[in-house]
Amino acid sequence: MLNSQVPTFYTFVNKIIFCHLFFYKLIQLVQELENSRPENLLCGEILNIDTSIRFVGILCKCGRLKAYDRKKGMIPQLSVSETKLVHREALLKAKMNHVFDKKLGKTNWSIESRDNVKWITVNFDRDLILTSTDNSSNHDKIVLKILSLLQT
Repeated sequence: MLNSQVPTFYTFVNKIIFCHLFFYKLIQLVQELENSRPENLLCGEILNIDTSIRFVGILCKCGRLKAYDRKKGMIPQLSVSETKLVHREALLKAKMNHVFDKKLGKTNWSIESRDNVKWITVNFDRDLILTSTDNSSNHDKIVLKILSLLQT
């Protein structure tokens, strides 16, 4: 009786290993597909513009983060809920700026300088590109490079 249980046990273990490998491969494929989306590629390109860039995210008009990339090894300064609040604030500011579009023209980009970080917001079609940089960054140079990337 013991001999008949051994093959069953090994068959069971083999099935578990197979399922584990299958799901591992599936997760890898999903991550590769997600990383190859145009929004994710754009975030990576912007992140590589300057070493002072900490974070790049693309926010849709409804406030959802469509894609993002973060500098390797960078620990976020804000919690997840605080980050969502910052995104809502950027979206609200962008919507408020539309009030003045007829008289002042469309907002192309804006910058917010704080003690520890700069937030660069670039209007892109109906989305916003949010970029967090070190406070010492050359934001003019970064904005020009982002705009150049968006035109290609």
